[in-house]
Amino acid sequence: MIIERMTVELGLTPQFVKNLAITASYEYKKFTVKKKNGGDRDIFHPSRKLKSVQIWMLRKILEQFPVHEAATAYRPGLSIYDNATRHASGRYLLRLDLEKFFPSIKISDFSKFIENNPDTFENWTAEDKRCTSLLMFRSGELTIGAPTSPALSNILCFQLDVEVSKMARHHGLMYTRYADDLFFSSIKPNVLASVTEEVKIILDQITIPAALKINQNKTWHSSKKGRRRVTGVTLGSDGKPHIPRSYKRIIRSMVHKYEQLNEMQKVALPGMISFVAGEEPEFVNSLITKYGFERISQVTKVLSLAERQRIHVPKVKLSSLKIPRARSAHEQLREILKRAGYDLGTD
Repeated sequence: MIIERMTVELGLTPQFVKNLAITASYEYKKFTVKKKNGGDRDIFHPSRKLKSVQIWMLRKILEQFPVHEAATAYRPGLSIYDNATRHASGRYLLRLDLEKFFPSIKISDFSKFIENNPDTFENWTAEDKRCTSLLMFRSGELTIGAPTSPALSNILCFQLDVEVSKMARHHGLMYTRYADDLFFSSIKPNVLASVTEEVKIILDQITIPAALKINQNKTWHSSKKGRRRVTGVTLGSDGKPHIPRSYKRIIRSMVHKYEQLNEMQKVALPGMISFVAGEEPEFVNSLITKYGFERISQVTKVLSLAERQRIHVPKVKLSSLKIPRARSAHEQLREILKRAGYDLGTD
């Protein structure tokens, strides 16, 4: 059913999709970026043909599954500010980090998820299950870089969020999960002391995902006596979240040195400005006053990385391929793949 629907909507042949699934783990280019702690983070970016299929699966399949209300990352309409706002009234804060989050979510977890939800997947054939799994997991693991990974992580962590939320309510705590960061806040002292051990027990007991572990080196307690930060947002003593001045200084510096930024930085900058402006509208006016309307207009014309991924802007200029405007996006994708040398079979 799924493979058949995919081939019809994308204009591909079943054999092309099956072959792509078999070789999908080799369709990634590896990038390495530096972490804040000085270590390296590997990012695997899928090839254009694999990414196109993954985006189709994200929109047509993954976005139909429920996500727990405690999960605040990778969700339209929610930001790190929304995640922080839920903890603004808490006097005491605990952050737990899940170690190697994406790689710890395995293809076996997705298989177990399918097995546990037979009604949802009753129309899926064995080939549907096999191909979709191979197309979304690299070497059996979720990877940073695939457009399906964020949504799939939220789906497969539903059981985790249910159990942790239940524990948090029992203690009168506020709980949210932003990707691999688990946040707990309380208005009472000493309540958070047992949370870490209780979360460990939950991680050991849940079956999906089965391999998640707490990173002990990133467990962090704070209170109103010190600095409380949630997903980069500072929680003030006034009970309100505030965007750190350091974050705004970085934006100003990037605007000032705009011509020296690399492509990825230029793509990210509009989203950073939009995030701050959403909570502090006067921030854009301050940028215009300091750097001029023309410069800010130039900066904000660049699509944010998130938006580029959402609409999948191709690097190949369609005009150079002489594709008529009237043709559908699926026909355009098919033409691009053909010109790149991929055998799609007959129409």
